Amino acid sequence: MHLHFERNLNAKCDCSILSLTWMGKVPDELPEDEGWKLSRTNYYQEGWLAAGNVRGIVGVTFTTSHWRKNSEFPLRTNYNLRGHRSEIILVKWNEPYQKLASCDSSGIIFVWIKYDGRWSIELINDRNTPVTHFSWSHDGRMALICYQDGFVLVGSVAGQRYWSSMLSLESTITCGLWTPDDQQVYFGTTSGRLIVMDVHGAMVSQIQLCQDFGPIVSMAWSCEKFKMEENESDTTSPYHNRGFVLAVCFKNGNILLMKSFDDVSPIQLQTGLLGVCIEWSNSRQLLAVAGTKASTVPSDSQTNVLQFYSDNGVLIHSTAIPYRQSNVTALTWGHNDKRLFIATGCQMHIAWVSRRIASLQMLSGLKTHMQLKSESQVPALPLPPRIRVFLSNLFAQTIRVSECYLPEINQMRQFVSRPPSKNFRLYCTMIRHDEDTNLTAGTCYTLYLEFLGGLVPLLKGKRTSKIKPEFVIFDPQVEETELLDVTKLRLNDVSPNGRLTSDSSDSDMDDGCASPRVQMRQRRCRRAHEKRDLVEIDDLTYVDILPEYARLVQVTSNIWGTKFKVHGLAKSLPENLGHV
Repeated sequence: MHLHFERNLNAKCDCSILSLTWMGKVPDELPEDEGWKLSRTNYYQEGWLAAGNVRGIVGVTFTTSHWRKNSEFPLRTNYNLRGHRSEIILVKWNEPYQKLASCDSSGIIFVWIKYDGRWSIELINDRNTPVTHFSWSHDGRMALICYQDGFVLVGSVAGQRYWSSMLSLESTITCGLWTPDDQQVYFGTTSGRLIVMDVHGAMVSQIQLCQDFGPIVSMAWSCEKFKMEENESDTTSPYHNRGFVLAVCFKNGNILLMKSFDDVSPIQLQTGLLGVCIEWSNSRQLLAVAGTKASTVPSDSQTNVLQFYSDNGVLIHSTAIPYRQSNVTALTWGHNDKRLFIATGCQMHIAWVSRRIASLQMLSGLKTHMQLKSESQVPALPLPPRIRVFLSNLFAQTIRVSECYLPEINQMRQFVSRPPSKNFRLYCTMIRHDEDTNLTAGTCYTLYLEFLGGLVPLLKGKRTSKIKPEFVIFDPQVEETELLDVTKLRLNDVSPNGRLTSDSSDSDMDDGCASPRVQMRQRRCRRAHEKRDLVEIDDLTYVDILPEYARLVQVTSNIWGTKFKVHGLAKSLPENLGHV
């Protein structure tokens, strides 16, 4: 097999991602007469990636695996779903019913449904007890919920309770899942015990697995996540006659491969990893295992490793994940095993996976691809047109930055100065900063673009008048050569009495009325920001605090706040930008 990681520096969130799940995209308009028939080739080319993070936000982002640049994409390619008040520990798609379940650390479960282009909460489950795991059945009709106190519940997709049971255990249930035929449920505990119950809630068996391995952290069957075709629900079909493999992952990184719960000779895998995340591919041929390499020497950085095992326990491939600042926090397959999404803290890694041996053209193309900074350099290469097209395809991104309208690094000014094309809308959030951090300055506001469950800072504005709603908007991107003109820009914008030069303004300037001690403190903070921006100019797009020393636009108003004028302060903008 062959694997390489996608070059996508923008695939990251502003906080740690704790859970990932992916599902294919169903057409927005379905035929009413014949119904919709699944085409695996087309269905898995596009999909939705759901991510739950520590801030209690569920991000739903559009992804694609094809290389067509002129394809039609949804009008909205990202949703930030809010409602939870604590960190999201689990997100799970229900593909047959196109629903999404999210669970937070307090035990609240939301079931989301999309209607008329909007995601809304359809069901809420709150038992005031932390939830340890949630799992949909493979036909999507039932849900399994495991609680920390040993209570387990099975309900319908519509919210009806089928049965529940309080298991009197000396340990805690850590995970639960359905068998491939949805006739039994398995539970893993902190004592390494495997509990089996039937679909009606009757106890079937309790098996003590290897005690030396410690707690069970996760389990996965080598089958498709959901039965997306009608013939798969028939118990006489060949689908139910296959030999599935159960992967049981322990806290110490060891994995057991079992053919059934009473398998007397399971296969033991010693991965040598900690904090392991596992998931079987849709083809049930590959078990993806990601974690941090165990080390006895303390270190500030971690070595994250991705491994692939067959259903017989053979290590097929192993590679390092190109990120060492955080441990692996989540993993999921997508696009019919063509993509593998891995989260290491706030960073998202997208691996292109192929079961075939890489050709010489692919290996050479990847070497060339790594030497190029952008796709714009490809046409200048002295190569045949077919090879140039091949190299351009290697720059394709699963999370399309251009179609999702996420700003490229070092192009922030151009992004905020021009409207998006093709009638796309940008969905943003504005956050007001605490006034105590601004000293004598006006209140600051930051406009964030919603992306991948996080917020990407776009513009920062500061109120300049205590009487009228007047603001100054700062340039989000200041080049190194422009830092020399910052002082001149400030002198041109500020009159000798310390106020903004406006045709109809009595605005207060931040430095004019401040005490010398406050002014010195502000100058030290400003120099620190300038030094940081010079060193890390490429990361300006994704820091929480945007630069405040170069003014881009000034907004003035009348005394009643009913008329506004927008003035351009930068050289690249006209003086009069318009009025409202």
